[in-house]
Amino acid sequence: MHSRDLEDLTLLLVRDEEEPAMWLDRWLLSYPVAHMAKVSRHQRITDWQSILQTAFDAICSKNTAVVAHGAGVSGFLAWLYLADMNTQRKVRNIILVSPLQDAFPDDEEHSLQRVRCHCPAALVIGRQDLACPEDWAERQARLWNVRLLIAPEEGRLNGNLQGWQWGMKLMQEMLRS
Repeated sequence: MHSRDLEDLTLLLVRDEEEPAMWLDRWLLSYPVAHMAKVSRHQRITDWQSILQTAFDAICSKNTAVVAHGAGVSGFLAWLYLADMNTQRKVRNIILVSPLQDAFPDDEEHSLQRVRCHCPAALVIGRQDLACPEDWAERQARLWNVRLLIAPEEGRLNGNLQGWQWGMKLMQEMLRS
């Protein structure tokens, strides 16, 4: 992205509403223009798509960076599957963090099996995360057309993590590349 594009950028955070307070909440307060959408693994794919479409419709910027966590990964990918090309062009980079293997239901269209990321994207997991095994994450990264990264932290990346500076730097690097 050019620096002029960064001036018109919104950070869309997609949070797993069942998770306790975490670094994603700090990011919401740290970025000048940020929106939060919340989803639950107990919702249907169509619910996720509706929630994310409402969140995306509220964004006025021409450029959006997306960071999704836990069940938020499933919700975002379900929405992305239905997004038209003009909408997808506004998404400039994607970071999918600690998806939940058990939060990937199937639907008639096989949305979560057929979705592909069209822009720079990373799937980030912690080492030895039991809810997101590395072998499953490797398969999903290939399927979604994203780069798999193992964070320096161990386990679920769902705590405060001092604002998760590593993830923040990753996002900034992806936006500048």
